[in-house]
Amino acid sequence: MSPHFCRVGKIKPNVNKLISLMELENMILNFVEDASKIDYPESLKANF
Repeated sequence: MSPHFCRVGKIKPNVNKLISLMELENMILNFVEDASKIDYPESLKANF
């Protein structure tokens, strides 16, 4: 492989897009709350 196309170690993460741990915890909590509000038919509930 030509070193011309090698980008390993040259790409830096975008620090502005990184989220804090608190924001991540809130996103997960909101997702779990939304998922628990889904109303499944009785036929699906019986399978579990």
